[in-house]
Amino acid sequence: MKRRAALALAVLPAAPALAQSAAAPPCPSRPGELVGLILEGTGAAPGAVTVFGQCFRPGDLPRDARLGARLADGRSLAVQCDVKTRHPDGSARHAVLAMAAPALPAGSRLAVVLNREGQPAATLDPAPALAAHRAELWVGQQRFDLVEAMRTALASPSTRPWQSGPLALQARVTMPITGVGATSLRLVADLAVRADGTLWIEPWLRNDGSMRAGGGAVAYGMRLVLDGREVLRAEIGRQHQYTGWGRLIGTGLAPPLVRHDAGYLADSGAVPRYDTNTGVAPGLLAAFGEALRTPGWSRPLDPRGILQNMPQTGGRADIGPATQSQAVWLQTGDPRAAAYAIGQAEAAGAIPWHFWDGAWMDTRRWPRLWTDGRGGPPPGGLMQPIAADTGWSLDPAHQPDLSTVPYLLTGRRAFLDEMQAQASWSVLGQWTGTRGTPDRRGLAEGVNLVRGNQVRGAAWSLRQIDNAAWASADDDLMAPWLRATSAANWAWLRAQLPGWTAAQGEAHGWIPGEYGTPGLLPPWQQDYFAFVSAAAARRGNADAAAVLAWAGNFLAGRFLAERQGFARNDGAAYLLAVNADATASAPLRSWAEIGQATRARGLSNGGGWAKTEGDYAQLALASLAMLWETSGSANAQVAWQWLRNSGAPFISQEAFRRDPILNIVPRGAGRSACR
Repeated sequence: MKRRAALALAVLPAAPALAQSAAAPPCPSRPGELVGLILEGTGAAPGAVTVFGQCFRPGDLPRDARLGARLADGRSLAVQCDVKTRHPDGSARHAVLAMAAPALPAGSRLAVVLNREGQPAATLDPAPALAAHRAELWVGQQRFDLVEAMRTALASPSTRPWQSGPLALQARVTMPITGVGATSLRLVADLAVRADGTLWIEPWLRNDGSMRAGGGAVAYGMRLVLDGREVLRAEIGRQHQYTGWGRLIGTGLAPPLVRHDAGYLADSGAVPRYDTNTGVAPGLLAAFGEALRTPGWSRPLDPRGILQNMPQTGGRADIGPATQSQAVWLQTGDPRAAAYAIGQAEAAGAIPWHFWDGAWMDTRRWPRLWTDGRGGPPPGGLMQPIAADTGWSLDPAHQPDLSTVPYLLTGRRAFLDEMQAQASWSVLGQWTGTRGTPDRRGLAEGVNLVRGNQVRGAAWSLRQIDNAAWASADDDLMAPWLRATSAANWAWLRAQLPGWTAAQGEAHGWIPGEYGTPGLLPPWQQDYFAFVSAAAARRGNADAAAVLAWAGNFLAGRFLAERQGFARNDGAAYLLAVNADATASAPLRSWAEIGQATRARGLSNGGGWAKTEGDYAQLALASLAMLWETSGSANAQVAWQWLRNSGAPFISQEAFRRDPILNIVPRGAGRSACR
């Protein structure tokens, strides 16, 4: 693994002394206040309604509470809260909010605090806004009247609006598209009216129909006309099956932007705890802005900087608990990082891992399906295999999470679709020989993502399942399967701990897995798994907490076993020897044995860092921070403090300013995110 390029689009200069850090949101200061936000003006008229996502800590917004908002001078702002998921105690976990903002000149900022002092208000009547607007979408020769489609949807008792309140009303319409060369293309459009009179349309053209005759690549022209003005046009010469694309377009000026409190989001379990005090190199933010202006950025199905050859090794700006742009967005709130991350969430639709048969496919309906081309004919494989010329090479061990942070912070329903589709592929893309097939032992024998897998592949696949399970509403059709799949994997892992402990002895705490050279262990893959374990544990998963606590013996111990004969600098080495040689079946059971074997095979750092050329120290530092905060491990605290001051490569504040993707700290290590 080589050092990560900070951004593939630019070679960054050294960061200047003044790097951009977050504009701190206000801290709650009165009873009933929850979290602060910052609104950033765009020049929109007073009363412009902005829509965004917000996560809440357990207990902060009980089921019977009504969300409100105030300004620093005490004035109230109208706010609408559509709760999407709840914590086990019934309080809100994630919600889509709509807020009517006062006049804000472009670039100006306004502090807002959310509270439990909201007042009841009548639901918005959509009729005036719908009567004031026209929206036509043409796909090939097929015309869709989207305003009429929304009227019809809202009149149907089966429609469950995504938003419904005094400030915004949003519903989804889904229709098949014909005459484009295949039967697999469908229109999925999220349509919204807001109290400021604007109409918002997010049409997605999803060529994801699966397991039926006639599916395949499509070609078409499309155009979207709002109020007589063409706002979007595209000529799609070839859209491969299992892909999609969409854009969010509204009438009027864009409403104010929202900067979240990253520390509060970490407290809610939504994201890792990033250090908002370090700042980010201006050159990196400028590179995001330059990327947004490239001609390819606006093209449908463009990868927008996502690495299409996923198996490519080396440091990557998209591999971690979140992507680089998402991490920068959380640490700074910068609109360029936000737009880049949101743009990549849209571009995730172009990845051929979307399989729809009336819902995202899963092992309940397709227990033996393997979406790889080697799966054969149905039910073992896809009826139409993924085409070889899509430009994408998929790999669970190097899959980025492009959609979780954008969904949680924007509330855009299409991004939840992306999360669920990727989670589905994370299981169905695994060979049934390792994940198993269901039998009388139940679901666990059909969704095992860890057994016989690379540890990094298990980590990132389980990350996708856990994030989608956490974000999907109780009444979502995918939620039961996602949660059962997550629970089955964590329960299986916990059941292995006694056996793994007995086999690994004093140095126990590492997840067995497949890796290139027998007998060697890449400790940084254990860090990957620690990220996922800590995230699940912070969200209340007791099995994940047990796995993390067990893993702490290795994660922290590798930096604390010097007296036992293991060089502490080797805790961040590329590889460790955990077997006597490549033919040995039993692992070495003591730190002394592992240290000796690592030195004998030329893998040891000794007293330097020659075997830590990449981001391995960053990974170890981040996993120790998560372990310390989540489990309260005293050993993790000691190890983190030692490593942070060790002089290991790429862990200086300057290094994190240039590449903030792993700038993760335990609670209290950086300044408060609010002021």
